[in-house]
Amino acid sequence: MSLRRATGAVFRRELQLFAKRKSDWANPLVFFLIVCALFPFAVGSESERLKLMGIGVIFVGALLAAMLSLPRLFDEDSRDGSLELMLTSTEPLAMLILARVAALSLALGLALAAVTPLFAVFYSLPFDVSAMLALTVLMAVPTLLLIGAIAAALLVSARGGAILTAVLVLPLTIPTLIFGAGAALKVFYGESPVAELALQGAFMLLALALCPLAAAAALKISTD
Repeated sequence: MSLRRATGAVFRRELQLFAKRKSDWANPLVFFLIVCALFPFAVGSESERLKLMGIGVIFVGALLAAMLSLPRLFDEDSRDGSLELMLTSTEPLAMLILARVAALSLALGLALAAVTPLFAVFYSLPFDVSAMLALTVLMAVPTLLLIGAIAAALLVSARGGAILTAVLVLPLTIPTLIFGAGAALKVFYGESPVAELALQGAFMLLALALCPLAAAAALKISTD
């Protein structure tokens, strides 16, 4: 089987599994909804303050919701034996991992980005700001999952791995958090968000180039 067919098969399989398992997409969306819906009750109803805080809350909520999907990257495969097949495959492990992350990023990123404008209503955010938030969330999810793949590979089958994954991943997502929320803030103040979008895109491309290789190495180390 060629590399293109192998990665395509992995990509399609992950999309099919994501669509069939309701918990894979329902849990992150429900968590995202809870975060966005409860926060206004805690900070009050002052319009301007709520708008400013809402940008950060929505973006952080989306990143935390996306983190709920990190354990599914390798844990189930480790339990059912599929992981050994991946490790012994003749195809580059990094490309197989990239295909899995790409499928999950596409499905989860589109789902979170689609509901972001709806949740922005809780904070009375203008449409252009909520649209920019949806775009930056769509860019941030792949970055988070690429970085998270390294931690998930290192901690595959480890007890308490989900908590340790969060501890390892969250500090590394600070740049994309700053640039993503910053782009929405620039739109809120009527300024151009091009610089922030470019920096967020650069960080995503850097993760795309380095993280699959690092995750493949981590997976081999953790299973030796």
